[in-house]
Amino acid sequence: MKLFYLLLSAALYVLSYSPFNYKILIFISLIIFFKVIEDVSLKNKIRYTFFYAFLIHTLGVSWVSESLMTYGFMSIAGSILVTAFFVVIISLPYLLITLFHKPIKKNGIHNINLLAVIFLVAEYIKSLFFGGFPWLLIGNSQNGTIFNFIYPVFGTFMVSYIVVLMSALFFKSLDIKQKQYILLSIILASTYLSTYLKSSNEEINYNDHVSFTIYQPNIYPDKTYDAGEYENIISQYIRFLDEKSPTDLTILPETITPYVLNSNNKLLEKIIMTSNKSNIIIAGFFTKSKNNYFNSMVFFSDKVDYYHKRKLVPFGEYTPWYDTFIKLSNSLDIPLSNLSHGPDSQKDIFFNDTKLLPLICFESIFPNLLKSNIENEIIINISNDGWFGNSLAPYQHLQITQVRALEFNRYILRAANTGLSAVINNHGEVIEYIPINKHGKLSGFVPINLDRSFYSRYGDIFVLMLLFLTLLSKGLIRKNK
Repeated sequence: MKLFYLLLSAALYVLSYSPFNYKILIFISLIIFFKVIEDVSLKNKIRYTFFYAFLIHTLGVSWVSESLMTYGFMSIAGSILVTAFFVVIISLPYLLITLFHKPIKKNGIHNINLLAVIFLVAEYIKSLFFGGFPWLLIGNSQNGTIFNFIYPVFGTFMVSYIVVLMSALFFKSLDIKQKQYILLSIILASTYLSTYLKSSNEEINYNDHVSFTIYQPNIYPDKTYDAGEYENIISQYIRFLDEKSPTDLTILPETITPYVLNSNNKLLEKIIMTSNKSNIIIAGFFTKSKNNYFNSMVFFSDKVDYYHKRKLVPFGEYTPWYDTFIKLSNSLDIPLSNLSHGPDSQKDIFFNDTKLLPLICFESIFPNLLKSNIENEIIINISNDGWFGNSLAPYQHLQITQVRALEFNRYILRAANTGLSAVINNHGEVIEYIPINKHGKLSGFVPINLDRSFYSRYGDIFVLMLLFLTLLSKGLIRKNK
């Protein structure tokens, strides 16, 4: 029966995410999980906790298997095996939760706080495995709620902590003998339910703005890497550039062709001809420097600037633990899948006085990757979620990107090959978008003079302080016993 409850709990967890967006279900998921592990042995707690994390990621990132089969040309059995291995690895940090082996209902607020902190630490560690995979973080599910006020100050990990803390309090309040917790839970629940945020309808100051055009070509990877389709794809981009109206920024998706930059002569000639100091064209290309290949965002103006992707997709763009997994990597037929990581420190890119903050695809899921240091900034996100078909991935990815806009109080211009391309305001709201599997473009204006958020200045400093104070208080409590 407990396994059924764990499956239910994991399903509710995933349903709190896009495209479903039943955000309140994350609390119910955690409450059910706490109920399952409340009065069990340490052995069973380890078993149930791992199974909970495993089910969440199995349901939530099943698109990994689909991508391996469709574009990595793996067998069904092989793709399931690789996906299962990946899910096991990213589920392991959650075993830290078993360090909290005291029933929630029978212990005070200090131990509830410790549980929430351990959840936070587990998510942070997951963000480091294989170079990091901070997908399906609890905090990424709560955009558009009262937590919109938390993101720009404390960031995603703090939201994860608060959600777990609230869920534990709700669970504790189920004990009718603890009336103070019942009252607190009613207040918290009422506040949460009454503050689902509506569109801000913010007036944009167009006196200080840039104009943009985002292009979504809707070309799936199987066509991109088909030599017979190459000329048609190039022609499609050239037609768009011929027909588009002049704007400050023209943004094309990630890896618009399967070839290294200097081999795309016709398209390059058109891009260079169209771009100039007042009309920057931004596009994703593979680039080469010495013996290294990069997934790059290239900025064409009166000169050419580059940003090389720093966070690569494991097994898709590079092979972790290369010597161990070389045979696995060679079994995948993904073109240019042994790329180099871009350096942590790269040249800043400016349009006039506006700094362009680049994020390529997978990078938008990392809360602390961006470095914001001036007020005039726009985040540029290019992606190619076509690798994941009609799965949950494109919707989850967009939602996580919305959280980045909240954290940094910045507009995000997002160009995705097959969708979802979008304009996201500094409140994390999608102003306009192009649906998945649709060809189209977005044009408009975005303001550039916005205040820097507290989080953009100081990052996860409060999370680190919380961790330190929790460990300190835990040590003092033990000392006084």
